Amino acid sequence: MKKIILILSILILFTTGKIQAQEDTISNQHTPDTTYIDLKNKRIIIIDKVGGNYDTFEDDDDEDNRTEQKHKSADFDSHWGGIELGLNTYMTPDQSLTLGEDQYYLELEDSKSLEFNLNLFDIAIPIIDDRVGLVSGLGFSWNNYKFDNKQLVLQNDSSALYYDSVSLKSYKKNKLTTVFLTAPLALEFHFPAGNKEVWFLVGGYAGVKIGSYVKLVADDDDKSKTKEDYHLNTFRYGFRAAAGVNNWSIYATYSANPLFKKDEGPELYPVSVGVGLAF
Repeated sequence: MKKIILILSILILFTTGKIQAQEDTISNQHTPDTTYIDLKNKRIIIIDKVGGNYDTFEDDDDEDNRTEQKHKSADFDSHWGGIELGLNTYMTPDQSLTLGEDQYYLELEDSKSLEFNLNLFDIAIPIIDDRVGLVSGLGFSWNNYKFDNKQLVLQNDSSALYYDSVSLKSYKKNKLTTVFLTAPLALEFHFPAGNKEVWFLVGGYAGVKIGSYVKLVADDDDKSKTKEDYHLNTFRYGFRAAAGVNNWSIYATYSANPLFKKDEGPELYPVSVGVGLAF
């Protein structure tokens, strides 16, 4: 009887040990032992696995480094491309908006003298990540100068600009329109502000005139459009600044060369201010 009890005890111990060994194997397969060793900003992870072990080295700055690398490789998003609508006028050489006696025939209806810009595409070169970039592009600019005195009609058949005082017909609209192909060269700065992006642009622009005309609309709605040069400068260059939040902006431009050619028309410098929406 004692032998039987001894044999049963040995069998129970053996079976229990075998089951425990299997459970340890299963546990090791699913929950491997892991050891962490911290060294300053480094962490060494040692993981024991069935069939061998391996060491994993993790840098606490890895996530920051990956974020920074992604930040550096991000494209610079310029806000030049889009549409703009503003008011345009001109200044005298002494920076006054009040015209002299020999320029009075060019007095404008300021609230109706509109500028429309269609900036078709832009080119941006990152300088500092996606925070500072060099911006250029190409677009079209329409400037409408609506004259206050509708009866003073510009003429282009002389060596210098002059006007005729028309009395046979009464006009309700009298405007000079110029069309320029324009390109900027400016620095654009981006400043993240929560989920918004604040930015501003400062630099210069240049343009070449591709069209100009005078349009008259009589009181009886009779219309006429005369396409002439009107002694306008072919090229235009100046300064441009803009500031915005996300895709909306305000802008201002100042031409450093006169609207008309030297000695062929009054010395007036175009300026404009307006709002814009980037594509």
